Amino acid sequence: MLYATFMVAVFSLVLQFYLHAQISEARVVSANHESVEAHLIAEWTADIAREEMSSKIQMTKKSLRSSKMERELEAENVKNEAARKDIKVQGHLRFSKGQSHYQSDNHQLLVTVTTISGHEFFYSFPLPSKK
Repeated sequence: MLYATFMVAVFSLVLQFYLHAQISEARVVSANHESVEAHLIAEWTADIAREEMSSKIQMTKKSLRSSKMERELEAENVKNEAARKDIKVQGHLRFSKGQSHYQSDNHQLLVTVTTISGHEFFYSFPLPSKK
């Protein structure tokens, strides 16, 4: 009888260890999955923000070109570069798995992703610069 009790105790400890390992692995997989989803949301947000910035730059160039004459083209290029540096974008986007907030700052695009479970992830992407 003592041997049977001992074997049940050992089996119980082994089972408890195994279940704890399985639960820990499930939590790691879940956290990794959430992190990957947040990174994808940040990538999509960065693409949308870059498109927005490009369209603002194009609009600025068109407005400068329409108001300048051809002989001032050189001065216009300098102003275009200055306008490119001054253009800032920011906004919010909603996705089915969370939402994101983005803003540009010093040739960087800062993206904050909040998942539906409430966790926040922060990402920084370089903005293209004309050389």
